[in-house]
Amino acid sequence: MRIQVFSTNYIPEKNGMAPFSTGISEHLASHGNQVTAVTAFPYYPAWRVWDGYRGRLFQNESINGVAVRRVWHFVPRRASSLFQRLAHDLTFTFSVFMGGLFAGHSDVICCVCPPPTLAFAAYLLAKIRRRPYIIILADLASDAAMATGILKEGPVIRFARAIEGFAYKRADKTVCICHGFVEKLTARGIPAEKLALIPLWGDTEKVYPIPNASKFREDNRVGSDRFLVMHTGNMGKKQDLMNVIRAAELLKEQKDFLWLLVGQGEERATLEQAVLERKLENVALLPLQPEEALAEMYSSADVLLLNQRATIVDSVIPSKLLTYMAAGRAVVASVSDQSETARYIERAKCGVIVEPDNPSALVEAVLNLKQTSDLRRKLGANGRTYVEENFTKEKILREYEVLLSRYADGVRPGAEASENPVAAN
Repeated sequence: MRIQVFSTNYIPEKNGMAPFSTGISEHLASHGNQVTAVTAFPYYPAWRVWDGYRGRLFQNESINGVAVRRVWHFVPRRASSLFQRLAHDLTFTFSVFMGGLFAGHSDVICCVCPPPTLAFAAYLLAKIRRRPYIIILADLASDAAMATGILKEGPVIRFARAIEGFAYKRADKTVCICHGFVEKLTARGIPAEKLALIPLWGDTEKVYPIPNASKFREDNRVGSDRFLVMHTGNMGKKQDLMNVIRAAELLKEQKDFLWLLVGQGEERATLEQAVLERKLENVALLPLQPEEALAEMYSSADVLLLNQRATIVDSVIPSKLLTYMAAGRAVVASVSDQSETARYIERAKCGVIVEPDNPSALVEAVLNLKQTSDLRRKLGANGRTYVEENFTKEKILREYEVLLSRYADGVRPGAEASENPVAAN
Protein backbone atom coordinates (compact mmCIF):
# COMPACT_ATOMS: atom_id res chain seq x y z
CA MET A 1 0.00 0.00 0.00
CA ARG A 2 0.95 3.61 -0.54
CA ILE A 3 -0.37 5.57 2.44
CA GLN A 4 -0.31 9.24 3.35
CA VAL A 5 -0.70 10.02 7.06
CA PHE A 6 -1.64 13.56 8.09
CA SER A 7 -1.01 14.55 11.69
CA THR A 8 -0.11 17.69 13.62
CA ASN A 9 2.37 15.86 15.86
CA TYR A 10 5.10 13.33 15.12
CA ILE A 11 8.40 12.25 16.65
CA PRO A 12 10.68 13.60 18.05
CA GLU A 13 7.73 15.03 20.00
CA LYS A 14 7.01 12.71 22.92
CA ASN A 15 3.44 13.45 23.95
CA GLY A 16 0.16 14.61 22.52
CA MET A 17 -0.70 12.45 19.51
CA ALA A 18 2.91 12.14 18.34
CA PRO A 19 3.47 8.59 19.67
CA PHE A 20 0.12 7.55 18.17
CA SER A 21 0.74 8.97 14.68
CA THR A 22 4.31 7.72 14.70
CA GLY A 23 3.28 4.26 15.89
CA ILE A 24 0.74 3.81 13.10
CA SER A 25 3.11 5.11 10.42
CA GLU A 26 6.08 3.01 11.51
CA HIS A 27 3.98 -0.14 11.93
CA LEU A 28 2.61 0.19 8.41
CA ALA A 29 6.08 0.89 6.99
CA SER A 30 7.58 -2.10 8.80
CA HIS A 31 5.03 -4.35 7.08
CA GLY A 32 6.15 -3.41 3.60
CA ASN A 33 3.95 -0.39 2.93
CA GLN A 34 5.13 2.90 1.44
CA VAL A 35 4.22 5.51 4.07
CA THR A 36 4.51 9.29 3.83
CA ALA A 37 3.74 11.29 6.98
CA VAL A 38 2.88 14.94 6.39
CA THR A 39 3.26 16.77 9.67
CA ALA A 40 4.42 19.92 11.44
CA PHE A 41 7.84 20.92 12.67
CA PRO A 42 8.11 19.81 16.31
CA TYR A 43 6.60 22.41 18.64
CA TYR A 44 4.52 20.58 21.27
CA PRO A 45 3.97 20.80 24.24
CA ALA A 46 5.98 24.04 24.68
CA TRP A 47 4.12 25.70 21.75
CA ARG A 48 7.41 26.83 20.28
CA VAL A 49 9.22 25.30 17.28
CA TRP A 50 12.16 23.29 18.57
CA ASP A 51 15.76 24.30 18.12
CA GLY A 52 17.18 22.95 14.87
CA TYR A 53 13.85 23.17 13.04
CA ARG A 54 13.22 26.90 12.87
CA GLY A 55 13.31 29.15 9.83
CA ARG A 56 12.13 26.60 7.26
CA LEU A 57 8.99 26.24 5.17
CA PHE A 58 9.36 22.50 4.68
CA GLN A 59 11.77 19.65 5.34
CA ASN A 60 11.97 16.06 4.15
CA GLU A 61 13.30 13.29 6.40
CA SER A 62 13.36 9.52 6.49
CA ILE A 63 12.65 8.13 9.98
CA ASN A 64 12.43 4.38 10.59
CA GLY A 65 11.25 3.65 7.07
CA VAL A 66 8.71 6.50 6.93
CA ALA A 67 9.10 9.45 4.55
CA VAL A 68 8.39 12.42 6.81
CA ARG A 69 7.47 15.67 5.11
CA ARG A 70 7.37 18.58 7.59
CA VAL A 71 5.50 21.77 6.72
CA TRP A 72 5.40 25.22 8.29
CA HIS A 73 2.40 26.53 10.19
CA PHE A 74 1.65 29.28 12.68
CA VAL A 75 2.42 28.27 16.29
CA PRO A 76 0.43 30.24 18.90
CA ARG A 77 2.13 31.92 21.82
CA ARG A 78 -1.14 31.50 23.72
CA ALA A 79 -2.72 28.17 22.85
CA SER A 80 -5.94 29.19 24.63
CA SER A 81 -6.48 32.21 22.34
CA LEU A 82 -9.30 31.56 19.89
CA PHE A 83 -7.80 33.75 17.16
CA GLN A 84 -4.35 32.18 17.49
CA ARG A 85 -5.76 28.63 17.53
CA LEU A 86 -7.73 29.35 14.37
CA ALA A 87 -4.58 30.67 12.72
CA HIS A 88 -2.77 27.51 13.90
CA ASP A 89 -5.42 25.19 12.45
CA LEU A 90 -5.95 26.99 9.15
CA THR A 91 -2.28 27.52 8.28
CA PHE A 92 -1.51 23.90 9.12
CA THR A 93 -4.44 22.67 7.03
CA PHE A 94 -3.28 24.69 4.01
CA SER A 95 0.34 23.56 4.42
CA VAL A 96 -0.65 19.91 4.75
CA PHE A 97 -2.84 20.16 1.66
CA MET A 98 0.08 21.53 -0.34
CA GLY A 99 2.50 19.03 1.18
CA GLY A 100 0.18 16.12 0.42
CA LEU A 101 -0.47 17.38 -3.09
CA PHE A 102 3.24 17.22 -3.95
CA ALA A 103 4.04 14.10 -1.90
CA GLY A 104 3.13 11.69 -4.68
CA HIS A 105 0.20 9.36 -5.21
CA SER A 106 -1.31 7.21 -2.49
CA ASP A 107 -3.80 4.38 -2.27
CA VAL A 108 -5.43 5.76 0.86
CA ILE A 109 -5.17 8.91 3.00
CA CYS A 110 -5.20 8.55 6.79
CA CYS A 111 -5.91 11.77 8.69
CA VAL A 112 -5.38 12.05 12.47
CA CYS A 113 -7.70 14.76 13.83
CA PRO A 114 -7.89 17.31 15.41
CA PRO A 115 -7.91 19.88 14.02
CA PRO A 116 -11.15 19.14 12.12
CA THR A 117 -10.04 21.41 9.27
CA LEU A 118 -7.30 18.86 8.59
CA ALA A 119 -10.01 16.39 7.58
CA PHE A 120 -11.17 18.95 5.02
CA ALA A 121 -7.67 18.94 3.48
CA ALA A 122 -7.84 15.13 3.31
CA TYR A 123 -11.27 15.37 1.69
CA LEU A 124 -10.01 17.72 -1.04
CA LEU A 125 -6.97 15.59 -1.80
CA ALA A 126 -9.09 12.44 -1.86
CA LYS A 127 -11.41 14.11 -4.38
CA ILE A 128 -8.51 15.26 -6.56
CA ARG A 129 -6.80 11.85 -6.44
CA ARG A 130 -10.05 9.85 -6.44
CA ARG A 131 -8.80 7.83 -3.51
CA PRO A 132 -10.46 7.00 -0.17
CA TYR A 133 -9.71 8.85 3.03
CA ILE A 134 -10.04 7.74 6.62
CA ILE A 135 -10.24 9.96 9.69
CA ILE A 136 -8.84 8.87 13.03
CA LEU A 137 -10.69 10.97 15.56
CA ALA A 138 -8.43 11.52 18.55
CA ASP A 139 -10.47 14.41 19.93
CA LEU A 140 -13.82 16.10 19.38
CA ALA A 141 -12.29 19.52 18.87
CA SER A 142 -15.46 21.61 19.22
CA ASP A 143 -16.39 19.89 22.50
CA ALA A 144 -12.86 20.24 23.84
CA ALA A 145 -12.82 23.94 22.96
CA MET A 146 -16.05 24.49 24.87
CA ALA A 147 -14.90 22.44 27.85
CA THR A 148 -11.72 24.49 28.20
CA GLY A 149 -13.46 27.83 27.67
CA ILE A 150 -11.92 28.65 24.28
CA LEU A 151 -15.38 28.62 22.68
CA LYS A 152 -18.91 29.16 23.96
CA GLU A 153 -22.29 28.26 22.50
CA GLY A 154 -23.02 30.48 19.55
CA PRO A 155 -22.32 30.98 15.83
CA VAL A 156 -18.63 30.03 16.06
CA ILE A 157 -19.27 26.66 17.70
CA ARG A 158 -22.07 25.93 15.23
CA PHE A 159 -19.73 26.72 12.34
CA ALA A 160 -17.02 24.48 13.85
CA ARG A 161 -19.46 21.60 14.17
CA ALA A 162 -20.65 22.15 10.61
CA ILE A 163 -17.06 21.71 9.41
CA GLU A 164 -16.69 18.57 11.54
CA GLY A 165 -19.95 17.14 10.26
CA PHE A 166 -19.08 17.86 6.63
CA ALA A 167 -15.69 16.13 6.84
CA TYR A 168 -16.84 13.15 8.94
CA LYS A 169 -19.89 12.37 6.80
CA ARG A 170 -17.82 12.35 3.62
CA ALA A 171 -14.97 10.27 4.96
CA ASP A 172 -14.96 6.63 3.89
CA LYS A 173 -14.58 5.78 7.57
CA THR A 174 -14.20 7.79 10.76
CA VAL A 175 -12.37 5.84 13.45
CA CYS A 176 -13.32 6.81 17.01
CA ILE A 177 -10.90 6.04 19.83
CA CYS A 178 -13.65 5.70 22.44
CA HIS A 179 -17.32 4.87 22.61
CA GLY A 180 -18.22 8.36 23.81
CA PHE A 181 -17.15 9.73 20.43
CA VAL A 182 -19.36 7.20 18.64
CA GLU A 183 -22.36 8.27 20.72
CA LYS A 184 -21.74 11.96 20.08
CA LEU A 185 -21.30 11.60 16.32
CA THR A 186 -24.35 9.38 15.82
CA ALA A 187 -26.39 11.89 17.83
CA ARG A 188 -25.19 14.58 15.39
CA GLY A 189 -26.35 12.61 12.38
CA ILE A 190 -23.19 10.81 11.27
CA PRO A 191 -24.35 7.45 9.83
CA ALA A 192 -23.33 4.44 11.92
CA GLU A 193 -21.85 2.73 8.86
CA LYS A 194 -19.36 5.60 8.59
CA LEU A 195 -17.96 4.93 12.08
CA ALA A 196 -15.49 2.41 13.45
CA LEU A 197 -14.29 1.95 17.01
CA ILE A 198 -10.58 1.28 17.53
CA PRO A 199 -9.18 2.38 20.91
CA LEU A 200 -5.77 3.72 21.78
CA TRP A 201 -3.06 1.32 22.90
CA GLY A 202 -0.92 1.01 25.98
CA ASP A 203 2.77 0.49 25.22
CA THR A 204 3.34 -2.59 27.35
CA GLU A 205 6.81 -3.15 25.89
CA LYS A 206 8.37 0.20 26.85
CA VAL A 207 6.33 0.78 30.00
CA TYR A 208 6.15 -2.05 32.52
CA PRO A 209 6.41 -2.58 36.29
CA ILE A 210 9.94 -2.81 37.71
CA PRO A 211 10.03 -4.30 41.22
CA ASN A 212 11.88 -2.18 43.78
CA ALA A 213 12.69 0.52 41.24
CA SER A 214 15.09 3.03 42.78
CA LYS A 215 17.23 4.64 40.04
CA PHE A 216 14.78 7.41 39.16
CA ARG A 217 14.41 8.38 42.81
CA GLU A 218 18.17 8.36 43.32
CA ASP A 219 18.81 10.43 40.21
CA ASN A 220 16.25 13.05 41.30
CA ARG A 221 16.99 12.96 45.03
CA VAL A 222 13.61 11.58 46.05
CA GLY A 223 14.00 9.63 49.26
CA SER A 224 12.68 6.09 49.45
CA ASP A 225 10.64 7.13 52.48
CA ARG A 226 8.59 9.71 50.56
CA PHE A 227 5.18 8.82 49.16
CA LEU A 228 5.45 9.80 45.50
CA VAL A 229 2.33 11.00 43.67
CA MET A 230 3.23 11.53 40.00
CA HIS A 231 1.49 13.29 37.12
CA THR A 232 3.03 13.13 33.65
CA GLY A 233 2.37 14.71 30.28
CA ASN A 234 0.92 17.98 29.05
CA MET A 235 0.47 20.88 31.46
CA GLY A 236 -2.40 22.72 29.81
CA LYS A 237 -5.82 24.07 30.65
CA LYS A 238 -7.48 20.67 30.20
CA GLN A 239 -5.34 19.20 32.98
CA ASP A 240 -6.14 22.01 35.49
CA LEU A 241 -3.05 21.18 37.53
CA MET A 242 -3.67 24.08 39.92
CA ASN A 243 -6.03 21.61 41.58
CA VAL A 244 -2.96 19.47 42.33
CA ILE A 245 -1.07 22.49 43.69
CA ARG A 246 -3.96 23.27 46.03
CA ALA A 247 -4.05 19.64 47.19
CA ALA A 248 -0.32 19.70 47.87
CA GLU A 249 -0.78 22.90 49.88
CA LEU A 250 -3.24 21.09 52.15
CA LEU A 251 -0.52 18.51 52.87
CA LYS A 252 2.43 20.91 53.04
CA GLU A 253 3.17 20.03 56.66
CA GLN A 254 3.52 16.31 55.89
CA LYS A 255 7.12 16.07 54.73
CA ASP A 256 6.84 12.43 53.66
CA PHE A 257 4.76 13.37 50.59
CA LEU A 258 6.02 14.53 47.19
CA TRP A 259 3.76 15.64 44.35
CA LEU A 260 5.81 15.35 41.15
CA LEU A 261 4.67 16.95 37.89
CA VAL A 262 6.61 15.70 34.87
CA GLY A 263 6.10 17.37 31.52
CA GLN A 264 5.68 20.64 29.68
CA GLY A 265 2.90 22.89 28.45
CA GLU A 266 1.42 26.37 28.38
CA GLU A 267 0.54 26.32 32.10
CA ARG A 268 3.94 25.20 33.39
CA ALA A 269 5.22 28.71 34.18
CA THR A 270 2.03 29.45 36.10
CA LEU A 271 2.45 26.25 38.13
CA GLU A 272 6.08 27.03 38.91
CA GLN A 273 5.11 30.49 40.11
CA ALA A 274 2.34 29.06 42.29
CA VAL A 275 4.78 26.65 43.94
CA LEU A 276 7.17 29.51 44.71
CA GLU A 277 4.47 31.82 46.06
CA ARG A 278 3.07 29.10 48.34
CA LYS A 279 6.57 27.97 49.38
CA LEU A 280 5.67 24.34 48.72
CA GLU A 281 8.54 21.98 49.42
CA ASN A 282 6.37 18.96 48.67
CA VAL A 283 5.94 19.79 44.94
CA ALA A 284 8.55 19.31 42.23
CA LEU A 285 8.46 19.79 38.45
CA LEU A 286 10.60 17.90 35.96
CA PRO A 287 10.84 18.03 32.16
CA LEU A 288 9.75 15.15 29.95
CA GLN A 289 11.97 12.14 30.50
CA PRO A 290 13.81 10.02 27.88
CA GLU A 291 11.83 7.15 26.44
CA GLU A 292 14.26 4.56 27.77
CA ALA A 293 13.72 5.87 31.32
CA LEU A 294 9.92 5.68 31.36
CA ALA A 295 9.52 2.22 32.90
CA GLU A 296 11.89 3.16 35.73
CA MET A 297 10.17 6.52 36.25
CA TYR A 298 6.64 5.14 36.46
CA SER A 299 7.72 2.23 38.64
CA SER A 300 9.20 4.65 41.17
CA ALA A 301 5.79 6.21 41.84
CA ASP A 302 3.47 5.05 44.59
CA VAL A 303 0.44 6.52 42.83
CA LEU A 304 -0.05 7.90 39.32
CA LEU A 305 -2.27 10.94 39.06
CA LEU A 306 -4.66 11.99 36.32
CA ASN A 307 -6.34 15.39 36.68
CA GLN A 308 -8.91 16.99 34.39
CA ARG A 309 -11.22 19.98 34.53
CA ALA A 310 -14.74 19.13 35.67
CA THR A 311 -16.08 20.25 32.29
CA ILE A 312 -14.10 17.56 30.45
CA VAL A 313 -16.57 14.73 29.97
CA ASP A 314 -16.17 12.61 26.83
CA SER A 315 -14.58 15.09 24.44
CA VAL A 316 -11.09 13.93 25.43
CA ILE A 317 -9.63 10.63 26.56
CA PRO A 318 -6.06 11.04 27.81
CA SER A 319 -3.60 8.65 26.21
CA LYS A 320 -1.62 8.71 29.45
CA LEU A 321 -4.31 6.57 31.15
CA LEU A 322 -3.38 3.41 29.26
CA THR A 323 0.30 4.21 29.88
CA TYR A 324 -0.44 4.45 33.60
CA MET A 325 -2.17 1.08 33.45
CA ALA A 326 0.77 -0.47 31.60
CA ALA A 327 3.04 0.77 34.39
CA GLY A 328 1.17 -1.36 36.91
CA ARG A 329 0.62 1.46 39.40
CA ALA A 330 -2.60 2.52 41.12
CA VAL A 331 -4.30 5.51 39.48
CA VAL A 332 -5.98 8.41 41.24
CA ALA A 333 -8.20 10.29 38.80
CA SER A 334 -9.65 13.68 39.65
CA VAL A 335 -12.18 13.66 36.79
CA SER A 336 -15.88 13.83 36.08
CA ASP A 337 -17.57 10.53 36.90
CA GLN A 338 -19.34 10.85 33.53
CA SER A 339 -16.09 11.03 31.58
CA GLU A 340 -14.60 8.40 29.33
CA THR A 341 -11.63 8.33 31.70
CA ALA A 342 -13.87 7.30 34.58
CA ARG A 343 -15.48 4.58 32.45
CA TYR A 344 -12.12 3.04 31.63
CA ILE A 345 -10.93 3.11 35.24
CA GLU A 346 -14.13 1.48 36.45
CA ARG A 347 -13.92 -1.28 33.84
CA ALA A 348 -10.29 -2.00 34.63
CA LYS A 349 -10.70 -1.61 38.42
CA CYS A 350 -7.32 0.07 38.37
CA GLY A 351 -7.84 3.19 40.43
CA VAL A 352 -9.87 5.64 42.46
CA ILE A 353 -12.07 8.36 40.98
CA VAL A 354 -12.49 11.57 42.95
CA GLU A 355 -14.51 14.71 42.37
CA PRO A 356 -12.68 17.16 40.08
CA ASP A 357 -11.83 20.70 41.21
CA ASN A 358 -11.88 19.43 44.79
CA PRO A 359 -8.38 19.36 46.31
CA SER A 360 -9.70 18.05 49.64
CA ALA A 361 -11.19 15.00 47.92
CA LEU A 362 -7.90 14.41 46.11
CA VAL A 363 -5.96 14.60 49.38
CA GLU A 364 -8.35 12.15 51.04
CA ALA A 365 -7.93 9.62 48.22
CA VAL A 366 -4.14 9.88 48.29
CA LEU A 367 -3.99 9.53 52.07
CA ASN A 368 -6.19 6.44 51.92
CA LEU A 369 -3.99 4.81 49.29
CA LYS A 370 -0.88 5.61 51.28
CA GLN A 371 -2.30 3.63 54.19
CA THR A 372 -3.43 0.65 52.09
CA SER A 373 -0.44 -0.77 50.24
CA ASP A 374 -2.30 -4.01 49.43
CA LEU A 375 -5.02 -2.02 47.65
CA ARG A 376 -2.41 -0.08 45.68
CA ARG A 377 -0.77 -3.28 44.50
CA LYS A 378 -4.13 -4.81 43.52
CA LEU A 379 -5.23 -1.74 41.56
CA GLY A 380 -1.88 -1.57 39.77
CA ALA A 381 -1.96 -5.26 38.85
CA ASN A 382 -5.54 -4.90 37.57
CA GLY A 383 -4.50 -2.07 35.26
CA ARG A 384 -1.57 -4.00 33.83
CA THR A 385 -3.72 -7.08 33.20
CA TYR A 386 -6.44 -4.99 31.56
CA VAL A 387 -4.02 -3.43 29.08
CA GLU A 388 -2.32 -6.73 28.27
CA GLU A 389 -5.66 -8.38 27.55
CA ASN A 390 -7.25 -5.60 25.53
CA PHE A 391 -4.96 -2.81 24.41
CA THR A 392 -1.52 -4.01 23.41
CA LYS A 393 0.14 -1.95 20.72
CA GLU A 394 0.48 -4.85 18.27
CA LYS A 395 -3.20 -5.77 18.55
CA ILE A 396 -4.48 -2.25 17.96
CA LEU A 397 -2.06 -1.51 15.12
CA ARG A 398 -3.07 -4.72 13.39
CA GLU A 399 -6.68 -3.48 13.37
CA TYR A 400 -5.59 -0.28 11.63
CA GLU A 401 -3.58 -2.23 9.07
CA VAL A 402 -6.56 -4.43 8.23
CA LEU A 403 -8.90 -1.45 7.93
CA LEU A 404 -6.58 0.57 5.70
CA SER A 405 -5.78 -2.39 3.46
CA ARG A 406 -9.47 -2.90 2.72
CA TYR A 407 -9.83 0.63 1.43
CA ALA A 408 -6.53 0.61 -0.41
CA ASP A 409 -7.69 -2.51 -2.25
CA GLY A 410 -10.79 -0.67 -3.43
CA VAL A 411 -13.15 -2.40 -1.01
CA ARG A 412 -15.77 -0.32 0.76
CA PRO A 413 -16.57 -2.14 4.00
CA GLY A 414 -20.09 -1.89 5.32
CA ALA A 415 -21.21 -0.89 8.77
CA GLU A 416 -18.80 -3.06 10.68
CA ALA A 417 -16.85 -1.26 13.37
CA SER A 418 -14.03 -2.70 15.35
CA GLU A 419 -16.29 -4.30 17.92
CA ASN A 420 -13.98 -4.31 20.87
CA PRO A 421 -16.42 -5.39 23.61
CA VAL A 422 -14.42 -3.74 26.38
CA ALA A 423 -14.19 -0.36 24.69
CA ALA A 424 -17.74 -0.45 23.46
CA ASN A 425 -19.47 -1.28 26.72
